[in-house]
Amino acid sequence: MNPDIYAGVDVGSKNVICVIAEADEEGILHITGAGQSPTSGSVIEGVIVDLQGAAEAASQAIEEAESLSSWKITDTAVSISGSHVRGFPGRGTVNVEREDEFVSGKVTWMDIEDATETAQLIKLPRESMILRTEKCGYTIDGSSRLIRPPIGLRAERLTADIYMVTADRTAVLNLEQVIRDSGKNVSGIYPAASASARSVLTPDEMEIGVVLADIGADTTDIAVFHSGVLAHLSVIPCGGESITRALQQIRIPGYEAERLKREYIDISSRSKTQDKEITVSTFGGRSTIPITDEAVNEIAYRSAGNILGDILCELKQAGIQESDLPAGIVLSGGTSYLRGLTSVASRIIGIPVEVGRPGGIDMSSSLIESAEFANAVGLVLLSHEEESELEERKVSNPLNKAVLQIKGLIRKLI
Repeated sequence: MNPDIYAGVDVGSKNVICVIAEADEEGILHITGAGQSPTSGSVIEGVIVDLQGAAEAASQAIEEAESLSSWKITDTAVSISGSHVRGFPGRGTVNVEREDEFVSGKVTWMDIEDATETAQLIKLPRESMILRTEKCGYTIDGSSRLIRPPIGLRAERLTADIYMVTADRTAVLNLEQVIRDSGKNVSGIYPAASASARSVLTPDEMEIGVVLADIGADTTDIAVFHSGVLAHLSVIPCGGESITRALQQIRIPGYEAERLKREYIDISSRSKTQDKEITVSTFGGRSTIPITDEAVNEIAYRSAGNILGDILCELKQAGIQESDLPAGIVLSGGTSYLRGLTSVASRIIGIPVEVGRPGGIDMSSSLIESAEFANAVGLVLLSHEEESELEERKVSNPLNKAVLQIKGLIRKLI
């Protein structure tokens, strides 16, 4: 694929969304195409359950994006969700090779890689694999944590703090197969929460302390940032479909429940409704029944409250306090547009809650500015940044890759 073209595919429980972007000479990304297709039950709680169905949905979303773009893609980044995706911190320390008996050596990229690898030396369950390793900071000779790699600084010892994200190996393999069956190669796999966070959060928010909650159909992906780095990541197995299923308890089909969510529900005003009567179809469409907007709002309020309660419980179990989150919670995902959700969430959780929209990229369509496209846009941004970092490392490191590998092996044997 042209190195200036990037694609991201979000395989969600309700839709597959694809975004294609082109980088100009200044490195600014411009969206050139976007597409989406329903998964039709082939993905449940973020996990592939119907390979063919998911591949067909991915193919349709990619083809739609390509039809709007002037590019045909061969590779794409993809996100993964599900309760099997989780993260935890790690720390690794290595000695920096001395220049001579009296002079400390300079930190190199090989030192950074060695410290990072040491931090990952943990025993994982057989079914798990390390999906991504987020760099959280570095310490040299006991100094305070540095965010940037201390390349070129002299030191005796280097410590790397990381945050590892793991996932079920089988789920990852199935996701990769879906993309291959759609005719594309996987250029990288990222946690859904990380991708959404990259497109909707600002550096200031991540520095001061913020939560990203991407509320999808079956899952809610959570990423907590503090001091500019990832501090916690998890996936809760609940989402907007729980509201739809709750509404269906009054004997209405799914499409009517979705219509109520779109047109009538405002969970912040359930006590102010005028008791207006709404007519909805029953299962099979053979008859209709009346229901008041007050009853509909009450059902939606209780179901949405359960989602918010699960988010609050997850934060408390992770030891995250309100004082750690001055920037509050930023919502993304299709369910974030439920009317009244932000005000109700602020009351329940006790901190500011807002809806985030994709940013950091030139938008060609108002459709892509919606919160449900945050994940795919974030994938494009992460792919571009990762490639730029690799290019920067090649320029800053004059040693041949083979020499680096031999040097690292010798140091590990000493």
